[in-house]
Amino acid sequence: MQAVEDACQQRLTNVCIPRNSYINRVYEMELDSQDRVIAKFYRPNRWSTDMILGEHFFLKHAHDNDLPVIPPLTFNDKTLFMLDEIPFALFPKKGGRVMDEFNEDLWKETGRLLGRLHNLGQTITDSGRMKWRPKIATTRHLKTLCDCGVIPEDYRAVSIRAIEQFIQKADSLFSRCEMFLIHGDCHYGNIIYRPGEHVYLVDFDDVVIGPSVQDVWMLLPDETGQCKQELAWFQEGYSVFRDFSARELDLIPALRIMRQIHFAAWCAVQSQEAHFQHHFPDWGSTKYWNEWVKSILGF
Repeated sequence: MQAVEDACQQRLTNVCIPRNSYINRVYEMELDSQDRVIAKFYRPNRWSTDMILGEHFFLKHAHDNDLPVIPPLTFNDKTLFMLDEIPFALFPKKGGRVMDEFNEDLWKETGRLLGRLHNLGQTITDSGRMKWRPKIATTRHLKTLCDCGVIPEDYRAVSIRAIEQFIQKADSLFSRCEMFLIHGDCHYGNIIYRPGEHVYLVDFDDVVIGPSVQDVWMLLPDETGQCKQELAWFQEGYSVFRDFSARELDLIPALRIMRQIHFAAWCAVQSQEAHFQHHFPDWGSTKYWNEWVKSILGF
């Protein structure tokens, strides 16, 4: 709270409410003016300062172009502050509700939002963010898994071999599509609906350089072939601002495996947290690794 007061040069009340976040530490706080802010303390050493500032630039640029996003607050011409080795930023609090599923209008609105966001992302060429393709991203996640030593010895060799085979088979698919700055983690938990306003896209922590379909597939309620209506609604909205390449849908099986490997690497780092096992009781079990390896080998 002292760090936040120093950053914004304003007094806080005694309100300090922890908000859900497994990677970062996020708190809702109240200024003396009774305005609420969200203080986001980034996990140290996860992103460089330039990468976080790149996230802030993307958000501010999107906001300046009237996209419904929530940019960080600026104090003394700065959006990023430090508490010892921990970087943090302040955001205005925006209420809203998370959607469990979309109707026709929300699919079209989300399509228009992502179409505009992707047009903007295409103009930002110096973000410093990772390319979301197997040869780069999945290779890094494999290294994390090996370095953390979380894979049981009985599964270690077959897991490494399965991931390496997946990278070799899948990476060439990504050479056929355009890659640019995207949200990267577009699922229902990161979309909030504000009645009478817009669908807001939040949490740009995992911005990457990737294919446009990465920001679509996690919203689909079923396999691609069972979501023709939802995709048609989405594409109708998206195509107002840019063309959507239907052939990118062929990337979804590879993107799903990438997500599973990424999640395992994420859990490997997070597993030392005090409350991790409570939130992910089945992670790391023999059953988990068995199904995980079988899924990768099935690609």
